[in-house]
Amino acid sequence: MDALVLVLAVVTGAFVVTVALAIVRRRTPSERAVRRSDGAQEVRVLVQHGYRPDRVELEAGVPAILRFDRQEEDPCSELLVCELLPSSYRLAPRAETVVRFTPTVPGTFAFTCGLGMYAGRIVVRARPAS
Repeated sequence: MDALVLVLAVVTGAFVVTVALAIVRRRTPSERAVRRSDGAQEVRVLVQHGYRPDRVELEAGVPAILRFDRQEEDPCSELLVCELLPSSYRLAPRAETVVRFTPTVPGTFAFTCGLGMYAGRIVVRARPAS
């Protein structure tokens, strides 16, 4: 009977933590890229037990600079994978890795760590008509 109570307590605790993390993730605001003086758009993403912000907004057709600041040594966060980027990137521990590219197609694109445990989204908006 004691083992059953322990198992139920562990399962209940895990469920509560999972729900709490899901709520916190939904509340994470997106970060719109900042325009630099050279016209490029730039966003800094902190990599530490996940991505912050975990939603980045970019404009199609404008060169982008994503600065992934990996402040941990967890092997899970070493590899950055995204279908929008031209390749995967190795993020140096306790350092910043700069990813430069120009998003061309509007849409929402997932990015993850190598194991898929950390996840985020890049939202590419169509460039407004001039």
